[in-house]
Amino acid sequence: MINNGSDEKIKMPIADNEIIDRRHIDLLENKKLTRLTIVRAPLGYGKSMLVSKSIAYTRDHAAWLTLDEMDNDPIRFWIYVIMSIEKSGTKINAEKLLSFVKTTPPYSMIIDMLLDELSNQSGRTILILDDYHKVANQAVHKMMNRFIDNLPHHVKVFIISRSEVPLIISKWRMKGWVYEVGIEQLKFQLDEVREFYDKRSLKSSHTIFYYQQVLRITEGWPLGIQLINLTESEEDPQWKAKDSSILSPIVTNYLLFKALFSLTPSMQDFLIRTSVLKYITPESCNQVLNRKDSEEVLREIEKRGLFINRLKGNQLTYRYHNFFSIALQNEMHQRFSKDCITEIYGKAAHVEYEQGDYETGIELAIEGKLFDVADRWIEENLVNIFSSNQTELFMRWVIVLRKNSFELHVETLVVYAINLAIQYKMDKAESIIRELERRHEKTSWKEKDSFEDASLMFDSVKKFMLFTLHGVKKEKNSYLQGRIHDCSMPADSRWRNVSMIYNHFEPQLLRTSLGNRGKLNSIKRLPTFNNILRSNMFLAHNLAEYSQGIQAEVFYEMDLLFESEQYMKKTMDYTDRHSDPGLSVPMYILQAKIYLADEQFVKAQGILNYAMESMVNTNWQCILITMKALGYIREGSFDRAEFELNKLSNLIHQQAEPCLEFWMLVKARLHMMKGNTRKALYYIDRVTQEAKEEFQMTTIIEVKILRSICMWRNNKKKLAIDILHDALELAVRLGYKRLFLDEKALHPVLMSYIKSRMNFEQPQWKTVPLVFAQSLRTDQIIRPVAIHHHSKPNLTSREEELIKALAAGLSNREIAEQLFLSEGTVRVYLSKVYKKLNVSSRTQAILQAKDWQ
Repeated sequence: MINNGSDEKIKMPIADNEIIDRRHIDLLENKKLTRLTIVRAPLGYGKSMLVSKSIAYTRDHAAWLTLDEMDNDPIRFWIYVIMSIEKSGTKINAEKLLSFVKTTPPYSMIIDMLLDELSNQSGRTILILDDYHKVANQAVHKMMNRFIDNLPHHVKVFIISRSEVPLIISKWRMKGWVYEVGIEQLKFQLDEVREFYDKRSLKSSHTIFYYQQVLRITEGWPLGIQLINLTESEEDPQWKAKDSSILSPIVTNYLLFKALFSLTPSMQDFLIRTSVLKYITPESCNQVLNRKDSEEVLREIEKRGLFINRLKGNQLTYRYHNFFSIALQNEMHQRFSKDCITEIYGKAAHVEYEQGDYETGIELAIEGKLFDVADRWIEENLVNIFSSNQTELFMRWVIVLRKNSFELHVETLVVYAINLAIQYKMDKAESIIRELERRHEKTSWKEKDSFEDASLMFDSVKKFMLFTLHGVKKEKNSYLQGRIHDCSMPADSRWRNVSMIYNHFEPQLLRTSLGNRGKLNSIKRLPTFNNILRSNMFLAHNLAEYSQGIQAEVFYEMDLLFESEQYMKKTMDYTDRHSDPGLSVPMYILQAKIYLADEQFVKAQGILNYAMESMVNTNWQCILITMKALGYIREGSFDRAEFELNKLSNLIHQQAEPCLEFWMLVKARLHMMKGNTRKALYYIDRVTQEAKEEFQMTTIIEVKILRSICMWRNNKKKLAIDILHDALELAVRLGYKRLFLDEKALHPVLMSYIKSRMNFEQPQWKTVPLVFAQSLRTDQIIRPVAIHHHSKPNLTSREEELIKALAAGLSNREIAEQLFLSEGTVRVYLSKVYKKLNVSSRTQAILQAKDWQ
């Protein structure tokens, strides 16, 4: 969604010769420890000009970025940071970074890759973030914390803000990393007031008393001093009021409008009508005002010392001071009718849109309440908006339009529902689906040719939700399932080659929204839904193949390793034909886990090495290396595990630890095996917080298991047993077993837990069946060295259907429903099948069926 029309944001404002040198403020003094400089004060204290003048003559690469409300989207924010750093002359691989950012990886990876690029540079780079107070997204702040925490010594960050900066400043203060400039330093002193007037008039005849009075009523506020200079005289009666202060809003507005009214009506009109533009060029002003002399007018405004800042660059570009822009827009609402204001915003929005900056065009249209225009432009650019992954900005537009009771284009609402579903906001997504269904009942929009794309995408998001929700609320399934049709996307559709990304660098599909964040889908219902999804003709979305991969992971977690491997192989057949590491890497990891479960350690490392050879992306390589380390831990080769983890320092920024929960839990296991439970708990605590915030059930159970082991080794045995019970309680409800079986160090805790329950069953333990805990005893699990293959007996077609349903894990009642039989008839059939197979139990029958496959 970034375009060439927005590069004014990365242009630095020019501090002309009339800007006062603030000699007592040395922003660039050589402090080796300083990483962050904060210049914080309200409007009008000259923050931007101070920074601009301080760095204008340095040899450092200065990367300037002026932020606005649209930059609350983390992807957009860091794309502009990368663009500004490249524009400064710092030799980074911007193309590689931008391509990576647009794949929406975990935010920590964006920061680490940028840090890695910056670490390879030798010259000093200064990144200036102006108007940081306009950023309210906690995700951006969290990324900035990580960025500054691991900043190379030759890179400095300057933040200019009107309000408190919501970063971990106190931590950095203690380390001596922060240099702060506030109101007290930015206030003008008496000698600076005099210098200010002298620079604007070589023959200044004001007395020292005059300067003292200016200082008194402005309290050193630079903008106030400039207002006085523009509007007041020494004889003005206001000077005699001892309690007068320009800091009073009434006095400020009076002086500001007095400065405005001193201009010709034509110039006043020029300023007011162009105040809605974020960046002012002669060309944009000419188009908005339908005139040809805007360059001369802008130069005259600059010459008069009004509140306009020129930006560095070949093209003549200005930006009104925020204070002045607000005052001009207030005056616009006083002078002009609503229709006239709408026309002003409309012209400005169309100018930006036609120049290719459709984001700013949409923003201006929304500000001017031109909702129909904004809606049309959003719909026209939906593919670019969706492909850019700047979802926060798109979602904000939709929310604003809906709050104003505007009925959005159908396709826009469908894409909105898709984004809600991907973000796991299922209730909101379902609400939009219901709204679209009701609209169809009124307008029959699905049947119109112009909405064919929207209709097909609508079915796609419903299938996505159907798969994701089918283990949660049954009534939602029937609602969604009954309204899905099977159609393919037209060859000329603009969405034909747009793929939905289901996995952004997660080592396990169950951790994704599609995988229900670890809430295992019912084993009895998975095959049914998998078949529904496989009928989907939206081949670009790969939903059916992901569903098979998730089913393979579910089987593994339920300790059905044979079934897991079969589905994993089916999924890998697809990945061999299509390059999608989001699907293939989790399947390679799953194959390695299956080998490890059978103690085939060499094969596990072999499949991971094979995956590494075909994986170009650094972050997928990090995940595979982490899995290799886990394999060595389970083998007992702790030195080799540590060697693998140390490799990661060559792939990521050397000062930053990966934030991946997978990596941290492998690191925790290594510390546990080496006897350092304190360090292990450090990583476990970090992951626990993340897992709770994201409701990642797999990880929540896993950290409880590891914490239980740590407590046991710290001789806190009762606490260890209680924590294990909490993990078992979740596992029983969701169907997990392998998480317990894979942790050999858990065995003594589990045995003590079982023994305690056999001796004295406490009421709070009844939530976990004792038989479930006993089934996790690893000393009872015997894996045969060789599998005896039974010959397949002669079975009728009905008996073969029955045994297949049995192998799929269906109950007698479910088999009866599937085969249209009574439960009594199913029991009769089973008795006959058992006799033919020469077995006495359901489990033995299933094992023979596996042999035939």
